[in-house]
Formats: sequence, C-alpha cells, structure tokens
Amino acid sequence: MKPYRVRRVVHPGGRVSYWIFSAGGELHRSSVEVLKQYRESSQQTYAYGLVDHLNWLDTNHLTVDSVTVDDLRRYMNALTGQGAGVFGVVWRDRPPIGTSAAGNVATIVKAFYLTTSRTNHTVVDWFSGTQGKSRRRTSSVAKNPLAPPKGPGRPRFLPEQCVAALFEPGVLTSARDAMIVTWLVDSGVRVGGLCGLRFPDLHLVYDHPCGQRKDPHVHIVGRDDNPNHARAKAYHEFRISPDGHVIDGVIRAVSESMITSFYTYLLDEYHPIQHLADHEQILVHIKGSTAGAALTTGGVRKMLRRACGRADLNSYVTPHAFRHRAAANLYAASDFNAELVAQEFGWAHAEQVTGLYGRSANRHTMKYLNEAWKAFPEQSTRKDDDAIDDV
Repeated sequence: MKPYRVRRVVHPGGRVSYWIFSAGGELHRSSVEVLKQYRESSQQTYAYGLVDHLNWLDTNHLTVDSVTVDDLRRYMNALTGQGAGVFGVVWRDRPPIGTSAAGNVATIVKAFYLTTSRTNHTVVDWFSGTQGKSRRRTSSVAKNPLAPPKGPGRPRFLPEQCVAALFEPGVLTSARDAMIVTWLVDSGVRVGGLCGLRFPDLHLVYDHPCGQRKDPHVHIVGRDDNPNHARAKAYHEFRISPDGHVIDGVIRAVSESMITSFYTYLLDEYHPIQHLADHEQILVHIKGSTAGAALTTGGVRKMLRRACGRADLNSYVTPHAFRHRAAANLYAASDFNAELVAQEFGWAHAEQVTGLYGRSANRHTMKYLNEAWKAFPEQSTRKDDDAIDDV
C-alpha cells in the first residue's frame, strides 16, 4: 500500500477539492497549503503529481529537509524513464510519463518546495534560480530547472483513411457516437469541453440572441460542477444573460454536419430517455442501468477504442488526435493565419499555433521539394548509375 493517496473532498455548498492523505487517513497539511492555491481542475492534476513525489520521497527514505538537488534530478529522470532501473522506480506501477506531464509534475514540486519552510536552502536557491548567482541579478520569473527540456512540437496527424473508416457502416453503433465523432472531426473540440456541453451552451441558429456570433456556434465553458466531472481546459469568463443565454467562454463555430448529427441524436436517442436525465448535459448514456447519466470523457475514449476495433484500424485513435487534425487543416486552409486559428480554437497566443503546427501543417513543402528534385534529374540519375557500377 502506498503511503499517500489523493482523495476527492466535497465541501459544504458543493465545492470540491483534491487533497493528499496518508494511508492512515491523516491530511498532509503542507501539501494542502500549496494545492489550495489552484482551482479544482488544476488542483486535481497537481495533486496526483505531488502525491507521486511524496510517495517517491517515502520509498527512498527522504524528507523535505533532507532531499537534495541531485535527488530531485534523479527523481525526474526516473519519472520520465531516463533513469529506470538505476535508482529504482518501485514507487510507481505505471510507465514513464511524457514531457508535458513531467512539466506539470515539475511545476507543483517546485511550488511545494518553495512553499514549505523546511526545504533545504540549496534546493530553494536552485528552484529560485539564485544558485551560484547574485540574488539582485535574478529575473522576477525563474525557469523551472526540474522540468525536462521541451522538444519541437510535432503532433501525430490523423490520416484521412482512419477518419473515413470510422464512418463506415456498422462502426459507430448509435446516433450519439456518430455525433461525437462528427463533432470531434469538424471542430477539434477537446473531449472535456465536448462532454461538458450543456443545452444552453448550444446556439445552433443564425443570428442567435446572444449576439456574439452571426453563424451557428457553441460556447465552451469551464465548469467545476458537471455531474460527469468533465471540464473544458480553458476557464474563460462567462455569464448568463437576463434572457438565459450563455455569454462569452470560448465561442466555436459549428458545421452543418455537426448540427444535423446533434438533432439526429436528440430526436432518435435522447428524447426517449430524457425523463431519466436530472441534469443539463447533452451527452448521456442511452441504454442500460445508467441510461440518462451524463457521459464521461472515459466513456468517449472507450467508445472510440471499440469503434477502432470494429474498423480494423491498427491503432487506437485518441480524441485529441482530431483536434490536431482540425487545427492543422484550418491553419493550412487559412494560408497559415495563426491568429485566426488561435482565436477559433481558444489558444491565448498565436505562437502556440506556429510552434505546434508551423512545420507539420505546411502542405507546400512537398510541392517545392518535388520542384527542386525535378530541377536536377541528371544528378539523381548519375547517383543511381554509380550505385549500379559499384555493385
């Protein structure tokens, strides 16, 4: 049994926290001082990252005041698979994590040691960026030395034949599943935002009274009280107008296919069981003992896994793969207008688009490469002849 674990704590009034407890049920108070600085969505992510680190400390017989910079480096190496088998990863029963997840762990571990008064001063200086430097010359925002270096962003793109295979007859077995895949394909919405959609968020008519977009659209809103615990990643401010319309959030356009698939699901599958739903979530379980319950993000992933099996695809398609595909397609179709893509997909900065899709989405590359290759055909022919002579 691991010495520490994360528990979901429901406070009076419905507010939820994710705190760390010992195996004996005692609250780990120093971790709470850090975690309470974050809202629920981030707090859950950071709680699981921090509890992993606390379990590592216990396994290696270390404490907050005895851990050193070298210990922390070894921890991150083991966590990311760089040091597996050297200093032991017996505290974990899961595979190594990627760069992005390791960056989240590094963020909360740094915050933990800088918040705890018992931390070794060399660790504090290391995290603060003052180790071996004059404190007066330190910038106000120090880089996290524990975070692994980020490589160039090159997302894996979803081949068109995979998308086509999912829409083959018999692969998606319900109107709800067809709606989910259609919305993922056309909009690239994150699965948390999709499962978090409520009926008031859908403005599927032209010139909706909300007055924020002429075309049909949806408002992706970050909420912590969804019954399925689904959350949009970005918590943009939103409000309800006096007429009951959702205002602001991340506003996303919808296609005709998205609208059609929604009403097909609504009429054929949702309406017959709507009396079982005691919430406003759009996506629900449509049969079985849980009919009417809000569909979770895990439920969407399981549905996609089953659909990939029926489609005889060689690999499992993740919901986020559709987001990469949709964003890259819009980026190329808009003549690489990063600002437009950032606004549509809810990214705060256009640089996020160019950094992630600037290389991979450039469909003109092969055009110019082919022109360059064809410009000197005799060079490639000469190399082929030389290779034959050598044989």
